Amino acid sequence: MAALKKVVSSFRRVDPLASCRLFTSSSSGDQPDADRARSGFAAAFDLQSELRRGAQRSAAGGSVSSADQGQNFASLLRQSPLIQMGPAKDKLVVGRIVHVVRDDLYVDFGGKFHSVCRRPADGEKLQRGTRVRLRLQDLELTSRFLGANTDTTLLEAAAVLLGPLEARDQDQD
Repeated sequence: MAALKKVVSSFRRVDPLASCRLFTSSSSGDQPDADRARSGFAAAFDLQSELRRGAQRSAAGGSVSSADQGQNFASLLRQSPLIQMGPAKDKLVVGRIVHVVRDDLYVDFGGKFHSVCRRPADGEKLQRGTRVRLRLQDLELTSRFLGANTDTTLLEAAAVLLGPLEARDQDQD
């Protein structure tokens, strides 16, 4: 308790204008603002200001990296694998079983949503982590319900399970 009293009493003796002097330019022999290391908000603000100036310089015709040249959103979208694939209907894809609930297999094939497929009758070997072949029907199951103005998604894709990928590889050998 005595140590706390000593700390509190030392704060009371601090000059009340000392906090104002922190933000004014020092005309005395103290360190100038540029030499003093900044921390906290001031350092973050300086960093963001410097990054913003660099971005404005590059947008104004400054140095642009070779990866960013000619890469606008439209060209990036055209080159994406999703657009390159074309329509999803009847495409054959390979996926991995990520979750099993009774007879439902949740298969991640790299789309926006997982596909939920029924486990076949002889599908005891289809466990979590198994790679399987799928025939896509729809990338996103959506429907407009009676009286609704917008579509509602089921957060899953429609696909038909064709079988495990390994079984097909063994047949070719």
